[in-house]
Amino acid sequence: MKGDFFYLRLGEKVIDIRKRKQITQEQLAFSSDLDRTYIARIERGRANPSIKTLHKICKALRVKLSKLFRGV
Repeated sequence: MKGDFFYLRLGEKVIDIRKRKQITQEQLAFSSDLDRTYIARIERGRANPSIKTLHKICKALRVKLSKLFRGV
């Protein structure tokens, strides 16, 4: 997938925020109404999530979308 570096960094950022908030992938998936395997793919940099999907994740993590992209 072209641009893998961006997706890897994005995934690392999701993992970092999720772990800081002590939330499991399963809890994040449930609260964001996404499949756990899709969350795992995003975190490994193997998915190309839409802005709508990222918004759901940010809402579940209680962070702004801009914070997710900061440093990516």
